Amino acid sequence: MTQSQTLIIICALVDTPDFIIVGAGSAGCALAYRLSENPNNRVLLLEAGPADWSPYIHVPAAIIKAVGNPSLDWCHLAEPDPSRGGRVDLWPAGKALGGSSSINGMLFVRGQADDYDAWARLGNKGWAYADVLPYFKRMETFAAGDAAVRGQDGPLNVAHLRTRHKMGDVFVKAALESGLAFNPDYNGVSQEGASFPQVTQKRGWRYSASRAYLWRTKGRKNLTIKTGVTARRLLFDGKICMGVEAEHRGKIVQFRAAREVVLSSGALGSPKLLMLSGIGPGADLRKLGLPVLVDNPHVGAHLLDHPQGMVSIDVNVRTYNVDVNSPRILWYMARWLLLGDGPAASPYPHAVAFFKSSPEKPKPDVQVMLGPFAFDFSPKGIVPYLKPAVTAAFNVTLPNNPGRLRLRSGDPAAPPIIEHSLYASADDMRTTVTAGRFIRKIFQSDAFKPYLLAERLPGPSVQTDAEWEEYLRRTSFLGYHPVSTCRMGRMGEAVVAPDLKVHGIDHLRVVDASIMPTLVSGNTNGASIMIGERAADFILEAS
Repeated sequence: MTQSQTLIIICALVDTPDFIIVGAGSAGCALAYRLSENPNNRVLLLEAGPADWSPYIHVPAAIIKAVGNPSLDWCHLAEPDPSRGGRVDLWPAGKALGGSSSINGMLFVRGQADDYDAWARLGNKGWAYADVLPYFKRMETFAAGDAAVRGQDGPLNVAHLRTRHKMGDVFVKAALESGLAFNPDYNGVSQEGASFPQVTQKRGWRYSASRAYLWRTKGRKNLTIKTGVTARRLLFDGKICMGVEAEHRGKIVQFRAAREVVLSSGALGSPKLLMLSGIGPGADLRKLGLPVLVDNPHVGAHLLDHPQGMVSIDVNVRTYNVDVNSPRILWYMARWLLLGDGPAASPYPHAVAFFKSSPEKPKPDVQVMLGPFAFDFSPKGIVPYLKPAVTAAFNVTLPNNPGRLRLRSGDPAAPPIIEHSLYASADDMRTTVTAGRFIRKIFQSDAFKPYLLAERLPGPSVQTDAEWEEYLRRTSFLGYHPVSTCRMGRMGEAVVAPDLKVHGIDHLRVVDASIMPTLVSGNTNGASIMIGERAADFILEAS
């Protein structure tokens, strides 16, 4: 922006909104829906990206065209990872209505009950599993679940795959041969065991948070949704948050809130906006010439993500990765449009499992996702393998690898600095090696013998612990599950209180994955939507 550009003050869109939500991602969509259920609440939802019109969003298999696509993804790049030979990772973040739920892998995982009980043990009253279960139930419709623990009539549709590749069935059978139990619902009473995936889809179409929540708000005059609005900083009167300054259509605009501003810009976006607004590590902000409103070193700190390893085998049946650039894709698209099934309706996983890396573990600490694909990750996105193969991606569910996010400069348009060491913990590495060995055992079981041609990754030359470690440091990738950069907890230990109010500031909350004090055991989208639901009640109860 230049000094000659006009500053427009938008005090009211007819009336000043009660609530401004910055970011229409997973939590933001749920929050906007719930706050605007009461016609007396005037809600303004701001999203930097476009409306969710792109076919790359709605066709599940088109995820490879969405991740790394700058029109739908912020495409953040991290600093070189010292634990993996300086590898540079793409850190995706959705940039459209629905946020990352519009470009993610669609696997629906709540996590384990103890994940949330651990949040409560850290001092976060109201976040134990018994507290959050009603919100998980309220947000979902899952027809196959036990009504005691699963939702039956919520906005978010959760379903089993309409078309499952035969390798998914073979993997589950092989996992049972290898000692795991079958679990019909890993989001039910227990997570442990081998299962078939539950996905955020309906009739084979992606069911993002935008489709689940915002599409239902058509006709609500008290909810205004504005796309193409990129927040630059927050506006304050002393330490009271009054609104948001943003860029919209090449101009600087200001939006004022009568009651509260809520940041729902994700684990990479929300801490950045706080720091640009003077809330963060004081010394860092001063070096960039930014004023310090609240000196809080926890803003941008504690960044966690799941380290993902791979075991992959070549098989003698056709797999979906070889069809990405083949003429068959036209038939698959036609089938998806007509019937809502087939390979075009496929997310990555066709089987999942959660297990203990050793019998002494109190709960499962490894997640596995089997896909009828083979691929690699590059700074530009997902790169398919050219031969038929299946891949088991696996991770330590509760890793100890905190990194941090910092400002590159005081310019809001500058990308943040993301520093993260995926294998900072020797314990995480040992667990990942143990998990890789067990998955190799699954692939070598009798169930796979009719289909196995050769082990593609890591390959038969990898046997010792040192060889496994070298392989994992060279090939592991992110789970795309960043959390904890605005973690909740006690004053002096966190960024937000358990009611998600920012410590030291009035009329400002953070509501997204950044507030998680720890990772959950699995994919984070389900927990992020739950956070939006939970926050809505905090805000409404305070009204």
